Amino acid sequence: MRNRAILCLGSNWDCESNIHSAGELLRGYFCPIHFSEPVYTEPVGLPASGLFLNQAVVAYTDCCLEEVRRSLKEMEKVLGRMPDSKEKGQIPIDIDLLLWNNEILKPADWEKEYVQLLVSSAFESGQNDIRREAVSEKINMVE
Repeated sequence: MRNRAILCLGSNWDCESNIHSAGELLRGYFCPIHFSEPVYTEPVGLPASGLFLNQAVVAYTDCCLEEVRRSLKEMEKVLGRMPDSKEKGQIPIDIDLLLWNNEILKPADWEKEYVQLLVSSAFESGQNDIRREAVSEKINMVE
């Protein structure tokens, strides 16, 4: 069964590199996968933190929810996330699973305005990919 996952990535430490690396790991795990443009946001609940770079992801998988959760936690560890990262105020990467199929898993995060904008952007990115594929197929048929 094909499952849809909506994720939100965040990093406040070596942001660009960590968001990029997380994207590469996610591309190897999910297919198809679509990303929003990354945006900087103010930290919430981490007063000593710098800005966060956030990105939304719409991804599809045949894996079950628990397997996806385990894999996302492993990706965080690979990218340097430690149990005390939040206490230190340095988050190399946070990969939050916000929605699984039609079930909202993190309502407080899901309701944030920037998250909704990023998710919309990721869906738009996916639609653009589908349009490009359709045009490419038409061109190949003509040739």
